[in-house]
Amino acid sequence: MLIEKIDTSATQLSGVSTRSFSTACHASIFRVRNLSPSWKNALPYFGTLLIFALIFWRIPIAKVGAALEQAPVLKFFGVFLPFCAFYWLVDSLCLTWVVCRFNAELRLRDILPIRATMYLLALINSNLGQGGVAWYLHRKTGVPFLEMLSSILFIALMEVYQLFFFSTLGVIFYHPNAPAQVEIVRALRIAYVVAWLLLAAVIAFFAQARRNSRIRARIVGSRLGAIAGTFLAARPLDYAIVLGIKAPGFMLSVLAQYWALALFGIAIPFVKLMLFLPLVFLAAALPISVAHLGTSQAAWLLFFSGSAPNAKILAYSLAAHFTFMFCNGLIGLFYLPRASRELTALDATPPGDK
Repeated sequence: MLIEKIDTSATQLSGVSTRSFSTACHASIFRVRNLSPSWKNALPYFGTLLIFALIFWRIPIAKVGAALEQAPVLKFFGVFLPFCAFYWLVDSLCLTWVVCRFNAELRLRDILPIRATMYLLALINSNLGQGGVAWYLHRKTGVPFLEMLSSILFIALMEVYQLFFFSTLGVIFYHPNAPAQVEIVRALRIAYVVAWLLLAAVIAFFAQARRNSRIRARIVGSRLGAIAGTFLAARPLDYAIVLGIKAPGFMLSVLAQYWALALFGIAIPFVKLMLFLPLVFLAAALPISVAHLGTSQAAWLLFFSGSAPNAKILAYSLAAHFTFMFCNGLIGLFYLPRASRELTALDATPPGDK
């Protein structure tokens, strides 16, 4: 049922007029929202409100506001804007490599504008931003939408496992002192063993499918055939290469948070950040809040509350979150005119006839 909805949406998106980027975005948002009942679309908003209600029930808003007044705004931009630019380059490089490896030849300079502009859509809904990239690449290359979506999902999976990888290193080298954190680290060790075994099982299954024509035929002939295309073609080395391309972006994110925390007067050991920051990012990715708000703040409080007063940790998480969003938005806005022109040109040209 889900695949049918995606396929129907892809067919509709292929015919969307792209005379302006905003028109395409609003049409895409409308279609995505129509895939599920209105009450489901409202759940992230209720989730965000509920999480913040619980947070501010325990932490006085006045204390958080006082802590936010101490935020060094210009210095924050000095840390996060270069990081966002580097992250965008790494993100675009990874997307270019995956598309060239599994779908069609594209240049990095073709990917950079649309990747930046889709950060604007991701501010509304991260899945919408990913779908927008897949739709653009489908129109640009003529490769079927679901095959492009398969590559986007492959990258998304490896982004999650990139967080697991660095958090696993943190589990190995970090020695917690607080009893609560000892229990958390013990649970993480079990969870990560399961997660890595699951990834190994996925890789082994698709490797077996490549060798066994019967299994391969059943996958290709199923409704999941197109979605599984990149996973079916990917070798273990491909998984490692994507992790390697993505790794510098995560390492710089840890450094950026480390420097920004110091500017805010909060000292957290680097290894502790390496362990728990991936979990903050994973919490932010949960589809139960709007623009990653609420879940990431709750995660910051859960993992770092012992490093500073709760009001200060919460204030930092909000300041860093909105600064990161604003910097990503600036990069997207800078490339918006170019992306709009390219989308307009694609509308006048049949898919694949480039």
